[in-house]
Order: sequence, then C-alpha cells, then structure tokens
Amino acid sequence: MAQFQVIETLKSENAFIIQGVLLEGQLNKGMEIHIPLNNNLDVTGVITEINETNNQYDIVIGCLDLEEITLWEMLNLKDNVIQIK
Repeated sequence: MAQFQVIETLKSENAFIIQGVLLEGQLNKGMEIHIPLNNNLDVTGVITEINETNNQYDIVIGCLDLEEITLWEMLNLKDNVIQIK
C-alpha cells in the first residue's frame, strides 16, 4: 500500500490525473485508488499510467466517459493524502 499527497488534479479527454508526492510505499500501473464516500461506498480507479519528474508524480486514471471524470473532480482531492493499493 502507498500513501500519496495530492498537490493538484487535472483532467483530459479520457483520464483524470492526480499530481503529487509519494509519501510511503511504491506505485505501479494496475494499482487501485479507493476514495471513501461513506462507510459503505467508495470511488475506485485503476492507475493506467505513472509519470515521475523530480520526485513529483502524475498518476493517470483512465476513465470511460466525461461523467466519470466529473465524479473524480467532485471528490476535491487537492491537499489530501490518499491510499493506493
């Protein structure tokens, strides 16, 4: 499991991008990001691409449509620490 400090989020036509710093663990394609909405429900995304520049990472979550990207945007992840498994 990895801990990741989110600095910024971006979107493209078919992906949601989380920029930040790896605090603990390691990142690999295929790992899942789980963001809890409440005790019984969470939003899950699979990492499709990872880019590193000067110890800052861009984690790409492939999305099927604009609605999925909008859902990720609404989570307002900026400045949060997220768990990646």
